[in-house]
Parts: sequence; C-alpha cells; structure tokens
Amino acid sequence: MSENRLCYGCMEVKGEQAVCPHCGYQDGTPYLPDYIAPGTMLRERYLIGVLLGHNGEGATYLAYDTVICCKVLIREYMPIGLCTRIKGKPIISVNYNNLAQYKALMAEYTELNKTLARMRNLSHINPTLDLFAENNTTYTVFEYTEGVKLLDFLKDNAGELSWNQAKKMFPPLFTTLSLVHNAGIVHRGISPETIYVTEKGNLQLSAFCISSVRTANTELKTELFPGYAAPEQLSREIEKRCVDVRTDVFGLGRTLYALLCGADLSRPPYAFASLKSRCPQVGDELEQIIMRATAREP
Repeated sequence: MSENRLCYGCMEVKGEQAVCPHCGYQDGTPYLPDYIAPGTMLRERYLIGVLLGHNGEGATYLAYDTVICCKVLIREYMPIGLCTRIKGKPIISVNYNNLAQYKALMAEYTELNKTLARMRNLSHINPTLDLFAENNTTYTVFEYTEGVKLLDFLKDNAGELSWNQAKKMFPPLFTTLSLVHNAGIVHRGISPETIYVTEKGNLQLSAFCISSVRTANTELKTELFPGYAAPEQLSREIEKRCVDVRTDVFGLGRTLYALLCGADLSRPPYAFASLKSRCPQVGDELEQIIMRATAREP
C-alpha cells in the first residue's frame, strides 16, 4: 500500500484527497515541533501518524506497520526537560547535563517494556509487538485495539454501571493485574483514564509508565490522576513513598467507587462518604472491600 494514500489522522486509505473522508484530517495540518512529524518513517517500517498524547516519559503516536499492513500505536521515550528534538528531524538531542539521568531512565523504560512484551499473551493489557532503538531513543510498538476509555464508556451509560455489569467486566482485569504484579510491575496510574473498554466489552489496562512519572516531585513532569492517585504518590517525603502493589489496589478501588456511584472523583474533596450512602445497590461485603482498598494508609 502506498504511504501517501493513507491518512495520518486515522491511517485509513484516503486516496489523493487532501481532506480525509473518514476522519476529516487535512494534509499539512500543523503539528507540535517537539514531536515527530506525521509521515516520518521509523525503522524503514513504521509510518508515523498524528500525536495521540504525551506525558513526562514520552509520546504516543498513531502509526502504520507497512510490513504487516495494519494500524499500531508507537510509544517514544522522550522526557521533555532532559532532551529536545532536532528541528525538522526525528532525532533527539540529549542535554549534556542530563545525559546520565536520561540514559538511566531510558534503561528503566526499556526494561519495563521488555517485561510487558513477555506478557503479550495477557488479553487484558495492550500487547507489546516490538521494541527498538533509533534516533537516540527507544520505541515500543503496541497493538492497536478499537475501544474507548472507561471514562467515556461511563458517559455513554448515564455516568455509572450497575454492580451486575461491573462484576462481569472487572474480575479478568484483577487476575491480569495480579500476574503483572507478580512480574514486578506496578502501574501507578489506574483510573478510568487508563482503562479501555474494547469493542467486545472487555477491559484493557494501558499506559504503563516508569516510576518517576507517577510520583510527585521527581525529576520528570508528573502524570497523576486526581482522585485516583494514592496518598503515597503525593507525599513530599521520600521515606513515606511506599509505592507498590497497594498503590494499584487503591486506584482500582477508587475506580470501582466512581463507576458504581457515578462520582466524579477528580474533583475535591479528596475524601468520600460511605459507599452505601450513595450506592444502595452495593452490599455490606462489597462496601468493606472497596473502603479497605481505598484506605489512606497503605
């Protein structure tokens, strides 16, 4: 398939039209110069499309695998503040004073994604397809899965789910997360923003990141999800940062609370009232489980 026939906004065939008939993306649309230009080829295989998101660790792009002929997602390690993009090129230039730090965090990023790649058979995390080094950085290729964020799924369901719906959707995700924890990985960012609902109605956990991005007051720009980040992630005192699997339990508990009660936990106050006072559908046992999972002390 000819590269110039693909739309960089959705990676569907658009022919010679300037405006994509599928998504409305227009050729020549401006892009953020800190990130890779749409139309760039990586590893002589992956065609880069639009930027989908970025945080303190790096950036995620829509892309197309020209060998297998399918859409994929590509994650680029690029911690803004430690490095810059060479103008007009995909190559990253590392600030001299941050070189050791840049390399150490890139090693952590690479090891995290190597571990996730070994777990690609788990259907409730986004499968890792490839990992390679280029342009003075490291890239991870993920399977492209059609779906929506749990946050948007809730909006389409009057802002909440029944317990009968939740108890069918969540247990496979609990099992998957347990296996991820056994492999030594802590997500640190579980929320309705990082859980996706696939076209088949299954939950899929995405957006794994290195630890510095998900803890306040570190060397990288922090990405924490208000109302879902555990207290230990917000502590200024390093000795109190007992960030471990219990941090993910907290995020899951808060997510369950939000979806069962239709509560917007991203807004203050941080504390919340008794679950049953807002959700009569929830029994005593489930309330105890969720309240224990979301206790302020790990």
